[in-house]
Amino acid sequence: DYMETIGRERIAAHEEDLKNYAHERLRAINSLRIFGDAPGKGAIISFELQGIHAHDVSMVIDRQGVAVRAGTHCAQPLLKRFGVTSTCRASFGMYNTRAEVDALAEALEKARKFFG
Repeated sequence: DYMETIGRERIAAHEEDLKNYAHERLRAINSLRIFGDAPGKGAIISFELQGIHAHDVSMVIDRQGVAVRAGTHCAQPLLKRFGVTSTCRASFGMYNTRAEVDALAEALEKARKFFG
């Protein structure tokens, strides 16, 4: 099995590193709000650029080669609790790199500036 040759512990450590690095990079972006940062959560980060619809954000960053999911993610009651209609969601796995996290952060900065 491919994952066994890499080692599940190494994969988990890599994903944890990416998640922590992404949180650090995204927290530095003005008007970006991260939803959920509980210890032990997986390498999936839901966020919004306040005042900009998630679908608009995803479309703009997609044109820069960065893919995220946008919508309710089957979590409408939770989004209602947070007072938002939709979020963007970035997922990181064993195949992702810190450079891709940097690309996400840079694309989000451009989207934020684009929508003013």
